[in-house]
Amino acid sequence: SLSSSRLSPREREVLQLLALGNTAPAAADRLCIGVATVRTHLSRARQKLGASSQAAAVAIALRLGEID
Repeated sequence: SLSSSRLSPREREVLQLLALGNTAPAAADRLCIGVATVRTHLSRARQKLGASSQAAAVAIALRLGEID
């Protein structure tokens, strides 16, 4: 459930867009935020998930049901 989520809503949004094949700049455009902000959300999500890369973060988030 969302209440037990380890990621913030924004971190989930960023990972979801990346999972769908968007680049960081494309995700930034979609969310109306800067690319640096996208990278910050991604880096926090990676830390929380213990992921060594963007691809690993997406894979872990999918497996945990954080994104679909």
